[in-house]
Formats: sequence, C-alpha cells, structure tokens
Amino acid sequence: MSVKNILVTEPANPVLHRLAMRFLHKPDFCLACFDDGEGGDEGHLLQMLFTTEQGHFRFRDCNEIPVDEIWHSPNSADSMEECRKKTERALLFAKRQKATVLHYMSDSTVAVPRTEPFPNGAPQYSNEEQKHLLNETAVEQSGCKFRIYRLPMNPEIAFHPASEWAQFIQHLSCFKVEIEDRLPGYFTAHPLRLCLPEGGTIGIARIDDIVQTIEQIFRNSMDGPYFHIRTQQPLFLKECLGVLAESLGMRLQLVPVREQQNYVDRLFDLRMKKFLRHLARSTQVTTGVAPENSSAGQVWFNVPPISLQQFIAACHSTAQSPPREPADWKSRLEQKQVSLSDGGVVNYYIGGEGQEALVLLNAYGQSFRYWERFIQVVSPRLRIILWMPRGNDGDTIGLKVASPQAVHADDLEKVLRQEEIESCTVLAWCSGPKLALEYYQCYPDRISSMVFVAASFKGLGQHKALETDYEKNLEPLLEAIGKYPETANVVLEYLKGILLAQGKQPRSMDELAAMSDLDLQQALSAVNVSLQELVLHPFHEANVVAYARQMCEFWKHDFAAALDKVRVPVLFVGGDCDRIASQAIAKIVAGMMPKAKYLEIKGGTHYIHYDQWNLLAEIAGQIVNSGGRLEFSTPWATVSQLNDESAAARQS
Repeated sequence: MSVKNILVTEPANPVLHRLAMRFLHKPDFCLACFDDGEGGDEGHLLQMLFTTEQGHFRFRDCNEIPVDEIWHSPNSADSMEECRKKTERALLFAKRQKATVLHYMSDSTVAVPRTEPFPNGAPQYSNEEQKHLLNETAVEQSGCKFRIYRLPMNPEIAFHPASEWAQFIQHLSCFKVEIEDRLPGYFTAHPLRLCLPEGGTIGIARIDDIVQTIEQIFRNSMDGPYFHIRTQQPLFLKECLGVLAESLGMRLQLVPVREQQNYVDRLFDLRMKKFLRHLARSTQVTTGVAPENSSAGQVWFNVPPISLQQFIAACHSTAQSPPREPADWKSRLEQKQVSLSDGGVVNYYIGGEGQEALVLLNAYGQSFRYWERFIQVVSPRLRIILWMPRGNDGDTIGLKVASPQAVHADDLEKVLRQEEIESCTVLAWCSGPKLALEYYQCYPDRISSMVFVAASFKGLGQHKALETDYEKNLEPLLEAIGKYPETANVVLEYLKGILLAQGKQPRSMDELAAMSDLDLQQALSAVNVSLQELVLHPFHEANVVAYARQMCEFWKHDFAAALDKVRVPVLFVGGDCDRIASQAIAKIVAGMMPKAKYLEIKGGTHYIHYDQWNLLAEIAGQIVNSGGRLEFSTPWATVSQLNDESAAARQS
C-alpha cells in the first residue's frame, strides 16, 4: 500500500485542523506541518503530525520527505503581511516538490469580486476577503498544480476571537456604549439601521459537512480546479443580525437606501463599511443560481445549513464574553524623578518595550486615566514616557504649580536627557501641542515626529471668531479666578453647568426619537457620562487657582512665528464632534506647517484617546515606526484638505 505524504500548513485553522484529524485516521496518509521558522528555503524543516487520544496534535521533528499534497489557508489572527509570507512559503515548497498539488481553502464571497464588475470603482473588501484574493492570485500565477475550494462560513471560524464576525460583535457592543455614554437611552428609542438587502441571506454550514465534502472531492480526484461549496438553504441576514443585536440589548433594522439612515447609523456604517459590504456580497453568493453542469473548471456542491438556533448558540458565546477591563495606567509604568536646581523635582513615568520612544504630553490638570486602554495596547511595542508638570505626581488632582511654557519644555528636556533618549515621537493632547511646539523650538533634534490629538490653539487673535463656545466662556471665568481667588466656588459651579450641562433634564423617548441629524451631532459632542468626574479635575477647589493662571499664560503664549520652521512630520487628529477645542483653528495651524496633515475622525469628540483608543494606538504606531508617514486608511478617518486660509497663512 502506497502512503501519501500531506503537508498541512496551518493546523490551527479549524477546517484544516478537522481535515487533518480525518486524514490521520487513514492508514495510507502521513501528515506533516512546517516548523515555527519563517523560511521555506532548502534548509526548511518539517514536523510530523500525530494525534493524541484526546484529539490534540503533537509534533516530532523529521527529515525532509517528499510531499504529494499541500493544504493551505490563512490564519484569522495573521496580518496581511504575515499571510503573504506564509503563502509564499507554501508556494516555494510546492515548487521544490515539482509534482505536488496545492489545495487552497478560500471564501465563497471571493467569487463575486473576481467575476463581476463593480460600479464606481472597486468595492470595499473585508480583511479576510483581501487575504483570499491575494492568495488565490498568487496560487494561480505560481505555475503549481492547484485546487481552490471556496467555502461557506462555519461557526468555528466565524466566531473565532480574531475573526471579522467576532470583531463586528465587539464593535457593535463598543458602539452602543460609546453612543449611550454621550446620549443616554438612544438605542431604546432607535434601532440601528444597516443598509443591507431586506431579504439578504448568508450561508453558514457545519464544519464537519464542509470537510466531508472536501474529502469526497479529494478522494474522487474530481476535475476542477475551482470547487464552490455552499449551503442548500441559507439563513436570513435580518434574523442573524437581529439575534446579535438582541444579545447586546439593541434592535437592528435593515434599510434598502442610505437616505433612511440618520447620523448615528451612517457613523456605524462608515466604521464597519468593509464588513457590511462583505455581508452584501454574501447575499449575492447565496442567492445566485449555480449552473446545472460544471464548466470552465467550476464545480458546485451543496451542504446542509446550520439552524438559526445553532447560530444563536454560537454568537451568544461570543457576545457574552466579558470585555477586559483596562489596568490602572500606573501598573505598567515606573515612577521616577529628575532633580531641579531649586531643590524641587519633576515626576514622570516610564515603561513599555521596544526601541522607539513615545512621549505623552497630557492636557494641563488632567489625569492619565483617559489613556489607560491606549497605554495597555502600545506598551508592549513602544517605550513610553509620561511627562508631568513640576509639583504634580500620579495622584495629583488638577495642577499644583503654574509655569511658563519655556520652563515646562526645559523640564521635559531634563527627563529625556536622564533617560538617554536621543529621538522620540511626541503625542500631545489638547493644551499639550503648544508645549510640544515650544519644546521643538528649543530642542529640534530630539523630535522625529509629532501627533496632536484634539489640539487647542486658542490665543490667535485673528481667529477668535472660530473659538468654541466653551473656549470663549472659559477665558473670562478663569481670569476672574486668577484675579479673585475667593470667587472660585461660585465660578466653579457655573463652569460645571457649561461643561457638563448640569441641571438639564434627560431627553424623553419621544424627544430622542424625534432628533434630527444636526441634533444628534450636537448631542454626541457632549462630555461622556463616564468621564464627568475626570473632566472636572482641573477645576478641583484646592488647585483651581494654579490651573487658572496656567491657562491664562498658555493662551497668551505666542507660538505662530515658529510654525513654518517645523521640519518634522506632524499629524493632527481631531473629531467633528469636538466642542471643547476649536478644530477649525487646529486646521489653520496645521496649514501653517510645511509637513503637517489633519486626520478627521467622524463622530470623534475631544476625548478621542478615550473613545477611540484602539484607532489612536494604530495611528501612533504607524507614525512612530514609519518615520512620520501615515499609511492608515479607513472610511471614518480621512485626511482633510487644508483650506485656502491655511494655505495663505503658510505663505505669509
């Protein structure tokens, strides 16, 4: 009896895992996988695959063996680059074997963009579709013998933590929290309207039925090379998505046109655009009529669908996984000090891993608790330094000592010199960007790039009309506190009313249901309910006088003359719902810098680093690791064109 040697490139992939288990129980099959190396060259090692009684794989190093078949598919957790490298490795190995057949496990929706033209340019592909499209093309152009299997969705892959369905559930849950944190009761009064076909369907099958069909094709040596496997009776999208929403305490409604969506619906549509287009293509696949006779290398098979109850059980296990709470920001960092000539100290925190340094400049008087999730995500990849104004430590509420910008810049230099940091990226929020510019003016060689989040540049007299109502109201109030400290309590109560809209009655269900797009955008610019304690820190009674004096100095500080001398890349990140710091002024300032860009976040508030911490972490990582280049692209975060006023300001 001849033994067939089979290489399984991704034993962790659910389909390949189940297929390998079936092969291992056949006496005429011998299975192997790649070792953990990155290669694929002549010296690349294989490991033999065995199975335990409990159904787990175990491995044993082996010498090079001739391989008859290679089975390959991407891993959901892999990045696009990792996916490309693994496919190149599999193809390189296949070419060395000469007679080897490569079997590639693809996705059923890939058939749509490869066979049909799309109006208005290319469609938005999901990440998984992009992986499969690139891999199919690479396999076809490799010159190797191949078979491509386009498979329906199965619960094991669909609800894997790294899958796009699992991420969709996570985004849906986070979006509900984000909206209702600013507009309580919204999703009680409104459904979330998704622009998808009312009768749309999706094919979901049991993994055992899919694998059994693949094995049948393989055993019978059927001609292909394209094999389409789909469900006999797909599930309705409306029912599947409705179940997901219900598990999160929401209602979903499918609408045929975007005109039936409001501002909140369109905001979610922008954030999940690729995945929603993927669902629309799934409908095309499941409702299309398969040809009665296979032709042009295309072979069609049907498998039984899973029931709606099975789908409900699978999605509930994902939706009900409790979100991981962020660790206290200080738990990942070490508190250190640098001594001053007057006997005082400057406190700072440092931690993280990696060669590149990221310096966080917080808004005056504000806590780093806003940054907890951001710090948790970036600290495994970057070295992080959290600067604090002199007189403050990690437990200070507000600001203890007011100092000129030049003093703060000199203190920051002492910190970086003590840590022997020669070059860094500065990430600054609100009032922080002005300090970053002051530091750059004094120590330009220290900074390689800068990221300004919800930047405040109040103080440009010629643009006073563009200030937000908050900025206009805050200035006279803090001036009054600076001159007459005994009035602080009265002024603070008034400030709370402005900042938090205290005393205003919550909206009724009827009022929420009747809100226009403009009403919704204005309401979503409100301070998050969960942040109301934090935003009042600068106005803490014990330290509000120092904060008032610091802000008055901050507003008067002249920075405009040095803007055209900034030679490093600067990325402004602002939201269209920021009612604290004028982003109209921030765009003008960006236009006055030779290498600045402005990235606008749809639905973003003044607290992007809190609401959109994962987005900001991705952006900051790109800026740090690319020397200031922004390669990030998403429909809801777009680079704005600098207006004519900005261009004129730059030229003058």
